[in-house]
Amino acid sequence: MRRSLLSAGLLLAALAPSATAERPLPRYVLVPQQTPPAAEPASRLIYLRRCPPSGCLIRPGIDDARTDTSSIPNSQVTLSGFKQSQEVWDRMMECVRATYAPFNIGVTDVDPGTEPHYENVVGGRATELRADLAGAGGVAPFTCEEIPNAVSFTFDVYGPDPDALCWTAAQETAHAFGLEHEYNAADPMTYLNGGPPMKRFQATDSPCGEFQARSCQCTGAATQNSYMHILAMFGPGAPTAPTVTINSPSAGKQVEPGFFVRAKAMDDVAVDRLEMWIDGVNTGVMTKTAPYVLAAPKDVAQGPHTVEIKAFDVQGTPASATVDVEVGPPCTASSGCSGADVCVMGVCVPGPEQPGGLGDACTASTECLSNRCIADTTGVKQCVESCDLSPGSCPEDFSCVDTGAGAGVCWYAPDGGCCDAGGSPAGSSLVALGVVAIVLRRRRR
Repeated sequence: MRRSLLSAGLLLAALAPSATAERPLPRYVLVPQQTPPAAEPASRLIYLRRCPPSGCLIRPGIDDARTDTSSIPNSQVTLSGFKQSQEVWDRMMECVRATYAPFNIGVTDVDPGTEPHYENVVGGRATELRADLAGAGGVAPFTCEEIPNAVSFTFDVYGPDPDALCWTAAQETAHAFGLEHEYNAADPMTYLNGGPPMKRFQATDSPCGEFQARSCQCTGAATQNSYMHILAMFGPGAPTAPTVTINSPSAGKQVEPGFFVRAKAMDDVAVDRLEMWIDGVNTGVMTKTAPYVLAAPKDVAQGPHTVEIKAFDVQGTPASATVDVEVGPPCTASSGCSGADVCVMGVCVPGPEQPGGLGDACTASTECLSNRCIADTTGVKQCVESCDLSPGSCPEDFSCVDTGAGAGVCWYAPDGGCCDAGGSPAGSSLVALGVVAIVLRRRRR
């Protein structure tokens, strides 16, 4: 719903670029609502119009891409031709198509003629369109709602940079769908430099804003989700599947009941969740938070098994990775684990000689494969794993230090032995302060 954003009539967004800007900035022009909002979008096609050497004629009036009519110029104008190479154009087209691939909307550089469509004119300079747009990298009409058959512009001011052209074209076309600028450097709606060079609409609730965060003016909400906005408007298209790899265990490794699978998953928008399947059956084990560590059920029978980790993006598009393992008996504090692994509660986990392993030095939980990093009273930190205070629940050279309520963590304690329960000289302080004062062994880096 449009709010007071339009009360001043025809305005320019971000009239003066910030001193920190390093590129010509896309903008939007607020225009009166041209048609009542409809339940369905007027079109599912974006036309990127490459201005030829003879230029692009633009007529003034209510936006209608079918007749090259735009609400932005005050009179009929001709934009000069796009001067970059065919290679730059092709790479820009490929990028814009990839940016809109998750949604049911096509991108073409072939004139659709009288078919309803959204048009982004590529070429010329801002002042050829309107004198007060000097310095703009692009411009679009904007009403906080969809503008059917909207005409937006990407100016030829970035040189042979297909990513910058793509970023601008994606932002300007999306303004015609009712999206504001977004304070998220990974999203095409951003003004911020940095972030990935190829921006993609992000499925995250981000503040609106140009060079500082602000509430969103169209809805009055604190945030905007560009991905979900376009998805709700056009429906799903052909999203790119995430990538997933299994970091451990390695193929053919003997593991024990309750073994951990550590995986890596990435997506150009967002990973929604990872699931663990064993021998084609969903175990119900799932995680949404990186680093991705999934604990296998302890009732998996001994013998060979195929472990599959499935990753899903926000539209449910799957990808998977598998590893064959051999489930054997539980390990003990002194035996049953291979390589640099150590045994905690009968399960082999990466030890202190592995980055992020038990006892490894850390500064934040995200550095630990267990996703747990705690500090002693001197502020020195290490990665920990949970233990139950029973003898043998931690490996040699570690003590299970009580953290309260009958739970503990395995902590390196060279004087405490392998099976002390709260044997650290400062075990009680761990309960009160979440820290323990002992000498910390640090892995060589």
